[in-house]
Amino acid sequence: MNGGFDQVPLSTMLGFETHMGLQLESLLLQNRPLLLEKLGISPVDIVRQGSYRQTKTTTQQGCQIDYLVQTKTNSLFICEFKFKRREISSDIITEMQEKLLRLKTPKGFAKVAVLFHLSGVASSVATNPYFYRIVDIVDFLENN
Repeated sequence: MNGGFDQVPLSTMLGFETHMGLQLESLLLQNRPLLLEKLGISPVDIVRQGSYRQTKTTTQQGCQIDYLVQTKTNSLFICEFKFKRREISSDIITEMQEKLLRLKTPKGFAKVAVLFHLSGVASSVATNPYFYRIVDIVDFLENN
């Protein structure tokens, strides 16, 4: 059947949200200077940065961090990139709390949660002090 998907909106295709989330993550990681600017981190203060995966072992749980920034002041900025077709609910706070609990870190390091989103957040997320920063990715487009 030729052209069977011509009249089907791409957003209704199975896996669309997951695919867009991965594309968003890739795009953001290619624009790290913008991310650091939104975090208020100077490049000279960075020890390490990038995506991070902690493998599950017999002694630790696994987790995946979209973007992790380690600074000279022993702060770990754990950034989550979210794309949803609807606004992000307060479930994101529980998800991040679990992720931060799983992340094994050396003593003396602060874990700082950050949310970058492209979909809007519920008022219960926006007004909750859990996240150090909540960044709407649309802001990147408006400033350039």
